[in-house]
Amino acid sequence: MTWVRLCSLRELEDGKPKSFNIRGRDIVALRVGSMVYVCDRWCTHEQGDMGMGWVEGTVITCPDHGSQFDLAKGGKNVLGPDGEPAGSVADLHVFDVKVEGAEVNVDI
Repeated sequence: MTWVRLCSLRELEDGKPKSFNIRGRDIVALRVGSMVYVCDRWCTHEQGDMGMGWVEGTVITCPDHGSQFDLAKGGKNVLGPDGEPAGSVADLHVFDVKVEGAEVNVDI
């Protein structure tokens, strides 16, 4: 894997997902307070666009069927689609992130 500059910290609104394509990989970045998280863009259930999802704390919700993933816990599935139990779909991949000064870097 290689560290790649993703964006400046100013480009990320607190609690609002932003989509990127880096080296052919669709990802979503978001800032929660002083933390930055980067995950795969497509939900593990039926490929819903997590860039259109909503965020509460460190949990991102898929806009299609409501699957929820906790980014602070490595993308762990905490609620399945349509209210199914946690773990009913695969976890969402979360990437390693480094913030250096005002720059966000991701390990792709």
